[in-house]
Amino acid sequence: MSSGVGSPTRCCQFDDGTRQLADTTYKDALEKHGCLDMKDLQFEAEFLTWDQASQNSFVFACHLTSTLGIRVSWDPFNPDWIASEANINLAQAMIATQHLVHIQYKNEWKWAQTIQVSAEGKLVTMRFEGGDTFTMKTEGQDTTIGYPTLREAIQRTFPTLVRLSQLTEPDRIYGTEIREKGKRKIGWAQAVSSL
Repeated sequence: MSSGVGSPTRCCQFDDGTRQLADTTYKDALEKHGCLDMKDLQFEAEFLTWDQASQNSFVFACHLTSTLGIRVSWDPFNPDWIASEANINLAQAMIATQHLVHIQYKNEWKWAQTIQVSAEGKLVTMRFEGGDTFTMKTEGQDTTIGYPTLREAIQRTFPTLVRLSQLTEPDRIYGTEIREKGKRKIGWAQAVSSL
């Protein structure tokens, strides 16, 4: 699903412009082919030529799945997904749950916790396990201060998370050891595609 802006998962993961472009491309594909979702689009794309399908990255991906004889269940813009959640809500969920994220700073990996979010939701105050605090953005790209954004830190620490409920509801994610007594860890894979 090459659209010239990166992988489709990456395009839908962060709110940095590529998500809006991917959302528009996806909606255009559904509307043009009279489809309700990706499943319908895969069926319709099966009957298109290679040239017809390649006009839209989502249609092209669906055409390829049909060519391979598989079906993919993927809803990239589901309102329940972490990628669709407002920055301030995501930051507040991280504060409430006290989940730690793994952050690389000056060639060293450290665990940090979100402790405060700005009123507009664009900045969060983080605290390393050693007690030092720092500020980082919630989204987009930030190359000025050396820290990732909160969304990037969550994605890198918990690459299999899909829904906000996986962060907020007890016992929704399994599979990793507990780092500290009384603190939940998350990280169990969740399938987002099916054959």
